[in-house]
Amino acid sequence: MDDKQLAFALASRRFLSGAQWLSHLPGAQVRLSRRWGRLASPYKADLPALAQSYAQAFGASPQVAHDLSQQWLASHGLFARSIFDYHRMDAAWVQQHVQTDQPEVLQSLREHGGLVLSYHSHHHNTLGIVLGQSGVPTWGVAATEKASPMAPYTGRFMRIINGQSEAKFAGGRYLFTDEPRALLRGLKQAFAQKHAVVSLCDNPTPSGDVPPVQFMGRCFHVGAGVVEQALAQGAPITLALLCPDLQGAYRFHLRKLHSPPSVHAVLQNYFDFLAEIVRQTPWAWQGWHWYSGLPLCPPPPAP
Repeated sequence: MDDKQLAFALASRRFLSGAQWLSHLPGAQVRLSRRWGRLASPYKADLPALAQSYAQAFGASPQVAHDLSQQWLASHGLFARSIFDYHRMDAAWVQQHVQTDQPEVLQSLREHGGLVLSYHSHHHNTLGIVLGQSGVPTWGVAATEKASPMAPYTGRFMRIINGQSEAKFAGGRYLFTDEPRALLRGLKQAFAQKHAVVSLCDNPTPSGDVPPVQFMGRCFHVGAGVVEQALAQGAPITLALLCPDLQGAYRFHLRKLHSPPSVHAVLQNYFDFLAEIVRQTPWAWQGWHWYSGLPLCPPPPAP
């Protein structure tokens, strides 16, 4: 671990420890959590990259880019505080705190399951709880704690995040990317049982067999293995993103894909849906802190 990674790990431990302390306080938890994110998120070091991303993607002025970056950090604060309430998040909590924009798609997930493609949003672990406590048996594709160099510093909190969220999955469990055989077996089992499998495929990769996706002027490759498995097994595919509004209430965005012709079509629809959401809620995507480093799309060929 280099000095920058160590600094991030130590800042993350302080941040999560502070969020745990906040969880014991009465009163305005949303306001305090949002302020804590702006003050202490370890991603504060990425503020220049965040602001640059908002300027490039939206043409935002320096002040607007700064304000959007602060909302992004506030969302991280809400997540950090929320993990200490995971054990309390039940069906009644979901009914009270989460607004679903497409209830019929949620009902389809209850009946048919399938692949749920989500995004890094700070709240992607909470999304699995929302599905499970909405009557959707849920599995999650994730990286293991043991694979993270931050484990000696934040392992206790990673175990809370994974363990407490998995306990609310209503029958499913986490499948880990560094255990490929178990991952493949789990995917087949989940799809056969008509359960939902939540996977995040928005991490850029250096290259890939599938053509690059386009997202707000950037062209890049992402991992496609879970999508390939879903199509091979005829599993339905749903796009989903859970994010907070300015008051801290959760919005659950859903869209069902109908008979996508290819892996690339799935992935492009996936990023098109993200583009729709971030135009309304720019802080909803965690990936803004890497967006400014992604390659620009080539200009269209001359006529």
